[in-house]
Amino acid sequence: MDKKTLALLGVALIVVGVAGLVLSSVYSHFSYGGYSPQWGSFGEMGPSGMMGGGMMGGGMMGGSGGMMGSMMQMMGGNMLVSGGVPYNPNGSLVSLEQASDIAKRYLAAQNNPDLELADLEEWEFNFYVEYKEKSTGTRAFQMLIDKYSGIVSPEMGPNMMWNTKYGMMGTQPGSMTLTKEQAVAYAQQFLDSRLPGTKAEDSGLFYGYYHFDVKKDNKMYGMLDVSGYSGQVWYHTWHGNFIQED
Repeated sequence: MDKKTLALLGVALIVVGVAGLVLSSVYSHFSYGGYSPQWGSFGEMGPSGMMGGGMMGGGMMGGSGGMMGSMMQMMGGNMLVSGGVPYNPNGSLVSLEQASDIAKRYLAAQNNPDLELADLEEWEFNFYVEYKEKSTGTRAFQMLIDKYSGIVSPEMGPNMMWNTKYGMMGTQPGSMTLTKEQAVAYAQQFLDSRLPGTKAEDSGLFYGYYHFDVKKDNKMYGMLDVSGYSGQVWYHTWHGNFIQED
């Protein structure tokens, strides 16, 4: 056997070995059918695994709850795409009843008896979910459910960047410096300048920020958050039109 053949054989063995390691890692990581906190999804290799609704599907790169999907939503409804496998075999969108079941399954998977489901709303592009602490009454975190795949993902924005207990950015020293009255004023000032005719209504306190429903003609129109430290306003641009609440 000449040197060229040996070299080719060596490369082939390396490729096979690497492929085996990758596949074994994927299998061991996604071999159960519960909630996978790494990818924010339910299921195994289909709707919510690495190549389905997880990393490449509706998790990091795919559906409306994923990183790329969320970016598409912020760019406008016409750009909205949803990855992964449909939650319903016939391809129909997830219903409010199904979303409620998904939200409760997600809660059970957290294995935290102090958490409970606080709110579930259906919007044009996704389902919006809030969880809160039973012991304090404080809102814990916000999640989105993809209407096509049923994948659960952390909501972008303040939920990730401002949440001092459950978010990604660590803790903020000391208590919030902004009062609720000040937060209401900042929220309304923002709406008056950007969305005249709308009104901010207090909808709960999260760790690090205040949450507000935005109403127009006494009907749900949108939502925003106000930082409890800087007073910065963050409007939710990724929901679309309000449909209904559970």
